[in-house]
Amino acid sequence: MTDRSWLVVRFPNGSWSYGGKESDPDYEECEKYRVEASDPKAAIKKAQAKRSRQNRRKA
Repeated sequence: MTDRSWLVVRFPNGSWSYGGKESDPDYEECEKYRVEASDPKAAIKKAQAKRSRQNRRKA
């Protein structure tokens, strides 16, 4: 399978979703991550890892 670019978002309540456009009003309050992955599940895992690394650096 070939990788493609996914928009993955984390909602304020902690749930994760993918797809859509960054300018989508539903994603206004969300953390947004652009990742390369072969499928949506892998994209969410990569975005969660990216968020974890970013938060570790802040602490």
